[in-house]
Amino acid sequence: MKDLILKLENISVGYHSKEIVSEINASVFTNELVAVLGKNGAGKSTLINSILGFQNVIKGEIFIENKSLNKISSQQIAQQIAVVLPRLSIVPKIKVEELVAMGRLPYHKVLKSISNEEKLMIDEVLHLVGITDLANKFANEISEGQLQLVMIARALCQDAKLVILDEPTSNLDLANQYKIFNLLNELKTKMNKSFLMITHEVDFALENADKIWWIENGKLIENIPEQVAFEHQIMQKLSDQNLHYDNVTNRFSISQKHIKSINVKGNSELAYWVKNALIRNGISVENNAENHIEITENNIIFDNQNFENIQAIINFIQQNEKYNYNRSE
Repeated sequence: MKDLILKLENISVGYHSKEIVSEINASVFTNELVAVLGKNGAGKSTLINSILGFQNVIKGEIFIENKSLNKISSQQIAQQIAVVLPRLSIVPKIKVEELVAMGRLPYHKVLKSISNEEKLMIDEVLHLVGITDLANKFANEISEGQLQLVMIARALCQDAKLVILDEPTSNLDLANQYKIFNLLNELKTKMNKSFLMITHEVDFALENADKIWWIENGKLIENIPEQVAFEHQIMQKLSDQNLHYDNVTNRFSISQKHIKSINVKGNSELAYWVKNALIRNGISVENNAENHIEITENNIIFDNQNFENIQAIINFIQQNEKYNYNRSE
């Protein structure tokens, strides 16, 4: 069972007594990538600032690894949560290796006191993020895409269980956006990290995130990507931000070994999102498969059972040995 890293318990956030997002109940577990989505001004940054302790919640309570945020110091918060901002206002003229090492500051008054073990950690992080070749370059002389990787490396060196990223792919080209999202998915398992990320890259988020926090009309909805997309029409609602989803190339499918084969019958929008959820979870969708899911406008029927939502059908297939006969090595 996954450990609970962050818990928001009936919190409301805003400024002074004005609530922007209210009655939030949400969580982040180990090895999860959670994407925070919503239109500009919905309250995404306000929520993140409250989680970081930069501003007080209006009501409710935030827990970091079962400890109330109100009962731990700012230094302890820095040891529990690392942050990656979209860009530095001023890029220091120091070597990349030194900038990454600054992730150890919550544990030291001065960086000169870092141990040999910590130096090995820094080297390992540089390798995992793929920026070992940048170690001796000056941070103010590298590209924006490279600098963002450096800032992610610095956050990882902080050795916090939770890393919060505020628009980590903003101002980056498509290739670097792919690189960042793929990297986060790899690191959550390799380094046993959880990532909470504000982003406007909705197509990438729906493809890569384990869970979505969708903020709209002062409320936060938490669910798997396909369920949120289907119920809340987020692609249509965010279309004014020049986002595009390609129904022909099917951006939500990802390359991974399929463990089962299922046919999805139905042409409704719900059928579309069920297919995406199956593929994202490594389940092959094939028209000639022996087992099939029947989709009507709002019903999911499989194995003579009616499932109330997309997550339920995914859980059923994954947990039922009957459908695990096609598991890859």
